[in-house]
Amino acid sequence: MNIVRMPQALREAKDLHGVYDDFPWYISPHLWTATLTDSGTVVAAGVGGIATLTSSDGSVADNDESYLATTIALFKPAANKPLYAEALIQFTEAATDDANVAFGLASSVGANLILDDGAGLRASGTVVAIYKVDGDTAWRFVTRNGSDVTVSQSQESAGGAGYQQLGIEVLDAFGSYATCVPTVDGRLMRDAVTGQPIRHQLLLTGLAPASLFVGAKNGGANLETTNVDYAGCWQAR
Repeated sequence: MNIVRMPQALREAKDLHGVYDDFPWYISPHLWTATLTDSGTVVAAGVGGIATLTSSDGSVADNDESYLATTIALFKPAANKPLYAEALIQFTEAATDDANVAFGLASSVGANLILDDGAGLRASGTVVAIYKVDGDTAWRFVTRNGSDVTVSQSQESAGGAGYQQLGIEVLDAFGSYATCVPTVDGRLMRDAVTGQPIRHQLLLTGLAPASLFVGAKNGGANLETTNVDYAGCWQAR
Protein backbone atom coordinates (compact mmCIF):
# COMPACT_ATOMS: atom_id res chain seq x y z
CA MET A 1 0.00 0.00 0.00
CA ASN A 2 1.34 3.43 -0.92
CA ILE A 3 1.40 6.12 1.77
CA VAL A 4 1.99 9.82 1.65
CA ARG A 5 5.06 11.02 3.52
CA MET A 6 5.31 14.57 4.78
CA PRO A 7 8.14 16.44 2.99
CA GLN A 8 11.16 17.28 5.12
CA ALA A 9 10.56 21.02 4.75
CA LEU A 10 7.02 20.63 6.07
CA ARG A 11 8.16 18.49 9.01
CA GLU A 12 10.64 21.21 9.94
CA ALA A 13 8.01 23.92 9.50
CA LYS A 14 6.00 22.41 12.34
CA ASP A 15 8.86 23.09 14.73
CA LEU A 16 10.44 26.28 13.38
CA HIS A 17 9.46 29.60 11.89
CA GLY A 18 11.73 32.06 10.21
CA VAL A 19 13.06 33.72 7.11
CA TYR A 20 16.02 33.19 4.78
CA ASP A 21 16.82 35.35 1.77
CA ASP A 22 19.58 34.97 -0.81
CA PHE A 23 18.27 38.13 -2.52
CA PRO A 24 17.28 36.72 -5.92
CA TRP A 25 15.04 39.77 -6.05
CA TYR A 26 14.13 42.65 -3.76
CA ILE A 27 11.37 45.23 -3.41
CA SER A 28 10.43 47.47 -0.49
CA PRO A 29 8.05 47.15 1.22
CA HIS A 30 7.57 43.42 0.79
CA LEU A 31 9.45 40.80 2.80
CA TRP A 32 11.88 43.62 3.61
CA THR A 33 11.33 47.31 4.27
CA ALA A 34 14.14 49.80 3.63
CA THR A 35 14.77 52.91 5.72
CA LEU A 36 16.94 55.35 3.76
CA THR A 37 18.25 58.87 4.28
CA ASP A 38 19.63 61.30 1.70
CA SER A 39 18.10 59.15 -1.08
CA GLY A 40 20.33 56.17 -0.35
CA THR A 41 19.52 52.84 -1.97
CA VAL A 42 19.23 49.11 -1.47
CA VAL A 43 19.81 47.14 -4.67
CA ALA A 44 19.83 43.36 -5.15
CA ALA A 45 21.96 42.14 -8.07
CA GLY A 46 24.89 39.97 -9.05
CA VAL A 47 25.75 36.28 -9.10
CA GLY A 48 24.26 34.52 -6.10
CA GLY A 49 22.19 37.54 -5.13
CA ILE A 50 23.83 40.42 -3.24
CA ALA A 51 21.90 43.20 -1.49
CA THR A 52 23.99 46.37 -1.46
CA LEU A 53 23.12 49.05 1.10
CA THR A 54 24.27 52.51 0.00
CA SER A 55 23.74 55.20 2.60
CA SER A 56 23.81 58.33 0.41
CA ASP A 57 23.06 59.68 -3.04
CA GLY A 58 25.46 62.07 -4.77
CA SER A 59 25.51 64.47 -1.81
CA VAL A 60 27.42 62.31 0.64
CA ALA A 61 27.33 63.48 4.25
CA ASP A 62 28.30 62.29 7.69
CA ASN A 63 25.59 60.14 9.37
CA ASP A 64 23.66 59.32 6.19
CA GLU A 65 22.25 55.83 6.79
CA SER A 66 20.42 52.84 5.30
CA TYR A 67 18.60 49.87 6.84
CA LEU A 68 17.00 46.69 5.57
CA ALA A 69 14.63 44.98 8.00
CA THR A 70 11.88 42.38 7.83
CA THR A 71 8.61 44.23 7.43
CA ILE A 72 7.01 42.24 10.24
CA ALA A 73 8.65 41.82 13.66
CA LEU A 74 8.78 38.03 13.40
CA PHE A 75 10.97 37.16 16.36
CA LYS A 76 10.73 37.37 20.14
CA PRO A 77 13.19 35.54 22.40
CA ALA A 78 11.19 33.61 24.98
CA ALA A 79 11.38 30.59 27.27
CA ASN A 80 11.66 27.33 25.30
CA LYS A 81 11.93 29.25 22.01
CA PRO A 82 15.65 29.41 21.06
CA LEU A 83 16.65 31.19 17.86
CA TYR A 84 19.58 31.60 15.52
CA ALA A 85 20.28 34.52 13.15
CA GLU A 86 23.00 34.65 10.51
CA ALA A 87 24.18 36.86 7.67
CA LEU A 88 27.13 36.94 5.28
CA ILE A 89 28.32 40.55 5.15
CA GLN A 90 31.15 42.48 3.51
CA PHE A 91 32.21 46.12 3.62
CA THR A 92 35.44 47.88 2.70
CA GLU A 93 35.78 51.23 4.43
CA ALA A 94 36.01 54.25 2.16
CA ALA A 95 37.78 56.08 4.98
CA THR A 96 39.83 54.34 7.68
CA ASP A 97 37.56 53.04 10.49
CA ASP A 98 34.68 55.41 9.55
CA ALA A 99 31.92 52.93 8.69
CA ASN A 100 29.10 52.00 11.06
CA VAL A 101 27.60 48.55 10.33
CA ALA A 102 25.12 46.44 12.30
CA PHE A 103 23.33 43.09 11.98
CA GLY A 104 20.86 41.34 14.23
CA LEU A 105 17.41 41.76 15.72
CA ALA A 106 15.71 44.98 16.77
CA SER A 107 12.24 46.31 17.47
CA SER A 108 10.94 49.27 15.47
CA VAL A 109 13.83 49.47 13.02
CA GLY A 110 14.16 52.99 11.69
CA ALA A 111 16.39 56.04 11.41
CA ASN A 112 19.06 56.32 14.08
CA LEU A 113 18.96 52.71 15.17
CA ILE A 114 22.67 53.25 14.61
CA LEU A 115 23.38 56.45 16.52
CA ASP A 116 25.35 59.36 15.05
CA ASP A 117 29.08 59.89 15.47
CA GLY A 118 30.07 56.39 16.56
CA ALA A 119 27.79 56.34 19.61
CA GLY A 120 26.68 52.72 19.11
CA LEU A 121 23.12 51.48 18.81
CA ARG A 122 19.81 52.93 20.01
CA ALA A 123 19.25 53.08 23.78
CA SER A 124 15.70 51.71 23.84
CA GLY A 125 13.52 48.76 22.83
CA THR A 126 14.82 45.34 21.86
CA VAL A 127 18.29 45.12 20.32
CA VAL A 128 20.38 41.96 19.93
CA ALA A 129 23.11 42.78 17.44
CA ILE A 130 26.68 42.54 16.25
CA TYR A 131 27.93 45.94 15.18
CA LYS A 132 30.93 48.12 14.37
CA VAL A 133 31.18 51.86 15.09
CA ASP A 134 32.86 54.88 13.53
CA GLY A 135 36.37 55.21 14.98
CA ASP A 136 36.83 51.49 15.69
CA THR A 137 37.85 48.43 13.67
CA ALA A 138 36.47 45.54 15.79
CA TRP A 139 33.03 43.98 16.12
CA ARG A 140 30.97 44.63 19.23
CA PHE A 141 27.93 42.80 20.63
CA VAL A 142 24.94 44.32 22.38
CA THR A 143 21.86 42.88 24.04
CA ARG A 144 19.16 45.28 25.19
CA ASN A 145 15.69 45.14 26.69
CA GLY A 146 14.81 48.77 27.33
CA SER A 147 17.25 50.12 29.91
CA ASP A 148 18.67 46.66 30.68
CA VAL A 149 21.73 46.48 28.42
CA THR A 150 25.05 44.68 28.05
CA VAL A 151 27.75 45.71 25.54
CA SER A 152 31.00 43.86 24.79
CA GLN A 153 33.87 44.77 22.49
CA SER A 154 35.45 41.76 20.81
CA GLN A 155 38.87 40.85 19.46
CA GLU A 156 37.37 40.21 16.01
CA SER A 157 38.34 42.58 13.21
CA ALA A 158 35.41 44.01 11.25
CA GLY A 159 35.28 44.54 7.50
CA GLY A 160 37.72 44.02 4.68
CA ALA A 161 37.77 42.53 1.20
CA GLY A 162 36.31 39.19 2.26
CA TYR A 163 32.83 38.35 3.49
CA GLN A 164 32.30 37.60 7.18
CA GLN A 165 29.66 35.23 8.54
CA LEU A 166 27.96 36.84 11.52
CA GLY A 167 25.87 34.63 13.79
CA ILE A 168 23.74 35.22 16.88
CA GLU A 169 22.35 32.35 18.95
CA VAL A 170 19.76 32.97 21.64
CA LEU A 171 19.84 29.81 23.71
CA ASP A 172 16.90 28.18 25.42
CA ALA A 173 15.76 30.36 28.29
CA PHE A 174 15.09 29.35 31.86
CA GLY A 175 13.21 31.76 34.05
CA SER A 176 13.30 35.35 32.89
CA TYR A 177 16.67 35.38 31.06
CA ALA A 178 18.11 33.89 27.86
CA THR A 179 21.78 33.41 26.99
CA CYS A 180 22.96 35.21 23.81
CA VAL A 181 26.12 34.09 22.02
CA PRO A 182 27.69 35.90 19.01
CA THR A 183 29.97 34.27 16.43
CA VAL A 184 32.14 35.44 13.53
CA ASP A 185 32.97 32.95 10.77
CA GLY A 186 31.80 30.14 13.05
CA ARG A 187 34.09 31.16 15.91
CA LEU A 188 32.89 32.35 19.29
CA MET A 189 33.48 36.09 19.61
CA ARG A 190 35.98 36.74 22.40
CA ASP A 191 36.03 39.72 24.72
CA ALA A 192 38.76 42.26 23.90
CA VAL A 193 39.77 42.56 27.57
CA THR A 194 39.33 39.10 29.10
CA GLY A 195 39.76 36.94 26.00
CA GLN A 196 36.83 34.84 27.14
CA PRO A 197 33.88 33.90 24.88
CA ILE A 198 31.20 36.59 24.94
CA ARG A 199 27.91 35.50 26.51
CA HIS A 200 25.16 37.91 27.51
CA GLN A 201 22.08 37.39 29.66
CA LEU A 202 19.03 38.96 27.98
CA LEU A 203 16.10 39.94 30.19
CA LEU A 204 12.91 38.53 28.65
CA THR A 205 10.31 40.31 30.76
CA GLY A 206 8.45 42.86 28.63
CA LEU A 207 10.69 42.23 25.61
CA ALA A 208 9.27 43.70 22.38
CA PRO A 209 9.07 41.60 19.17
CA ALA A 210 11.96 42.23 16.78
CA SER A 211 12.74 42.29 13.06
CA LEU A 212 15.84 40.84 11.44
CA PHE A 213 17.90 43.76 10.12
CA VAL A 214 21.12 44.97 8.54
CA GLY A 215 22.14 48.62 8.84
CA ALA A 216 24.90 50.94 7.66
CA LYS A 217 25.82 54.55 8.40
CA ASN A 218 28.49 56.92 7.11
CA GLY A 219 31.01 57.99 9.72
CA GLY A 220 32.25 60.94 7.68
CA ALA A 221 31.91 62.66 4.32
CA ASN A 222 32.77 59.45 2.46
CA LEU A 223 30.26 57.02 0.98
CA GLU A 224 30.22 53.70 2.85
CA THR A 225 28.48 50.67 1.32
CA THR A 226 27.63 47.28 2.82
CA ASN A 227 27.03 44.06 0.88
CA VAL A 228 24.77 41.30 2.21
CA ASP A 229 25.09 37.92 0.48
CA TYR A 230 22.31 36.36 2.54
CA ALA A 231 20.45 36.88 5.80
CA GLY A 232 18.23 34.56 7.81
CA CYS A 233 16.78 33.80 11.22
CA TRP A 234 14.98 30.74 12.59
CA GLN A 235 13.17 30.30 15.91
CA ALA A 236 11.37 27.46 17.64
CA ARG A 237 7.58 27.84 17.47
